[in-house]
Amino acid sequence: MKLTLKSTTALLLLSTLALLPGCSKKTDSVKPGTSAESSSTSTPGRYELQSGIVTYEPMVIMGIKSVTTLYFDDYGRREARESVTDSNMMGMKSHEKRVDITDGNFMISYEAEKIVNGKDETSKVATKTDIRKIKEMAMKMGAEIGEQMKKDFDYREEGSEVIAGVTGTKYSVSLNKENKEQRVYGVLYKKIALKTQMGAITVKAARIEENAVVPASKFEVPAGYTIKEVDLEKEMGSQRRGGKE
Repeated sequence: MKLTLKSTTALLLLSTLALLPGCSKKTDSVKPGTSAESSSTSTPGRYELQSGIVTYEPMVIMGIKSVTTLYFDDYGRREARESVTDSNMMGMKSHEKRVDITDGNFMISYEAEKIVNGKDETSKVATKTDIRKIKEMAMKMGAEIGEQMKKDFDYREEGSEVIAGVTGTKYSVSLNKENKEQRVYGVLYKKIALKTQMGAITVKAARIEENAVVPASKFEVPAGYTIKEVDLEKEMGSQRRGGKE
C-alpha cells in the first residue's frame, strides 16, 4: 500500500504534535551521573519510558497481511521497527521482513528477509540516512509554531481510550484547513503511538511491554550487509522533479 503525500503528512503531524509542549507534562527520569544523563542533554528523549516493546495488531489490506513490532531503548533515542508482510496474489507468494532503525542522528533501513515463491531475494544492502536536519526542523516547529500549528490543523483532545491494557490520551487533527471534518485520530501513552486511525485504516497496539530488556542487536545491522549512504534532500528533490507524491 502506497501512502500519498497528504496522508503521510497527516501521520507525521500526529507524531510532531505528540512532542509539542502541552501534550505531556512529564520528562525523562534520569539519575545523575548515569550514561542516560549525558545522552539526554544532547538529544531529547522521544518517549516517557526508558525502554519497551510494542506489538501492533495484524493489518490486512487487499490481501496483504502486515505485522509491526516497535522496540526502543534510552527513552526512544534508539528504536527499531520490524515489519513482516505476507501476500499471495496472482500466483505470487511472498514473505518480507523489513527493519527501520533510528539511532541518534541516523536512520538505517534494510531487508531482513524476502522470499518470493520460495526463492530468497533478500537484498544485503542497508540504506543509512542522516536525519539531523529533519530533527532540527521538527524541534523548531515545536518550539516556534506549535500552538499555531494546533490551531491551523484544528487539534482536538478527544478524551481517553484504553489500548493494550493501558489508558492513553486520544486526540485528532484535520487533514486540511478547508475540510476539518476529514480527520486523523491518534492515541498516545507516554508519547508512544498506540493507535492511529485514518479513514478505514487503523494501526492499533495489541501489547505493550514497559521497561523491557531490549537486546542491543535489535539496533544493529546484521553481518554481511553493505551500508549505502543516502542523501535525503537529494532523494526528495528528485521525487519533486519527477512529480511524485
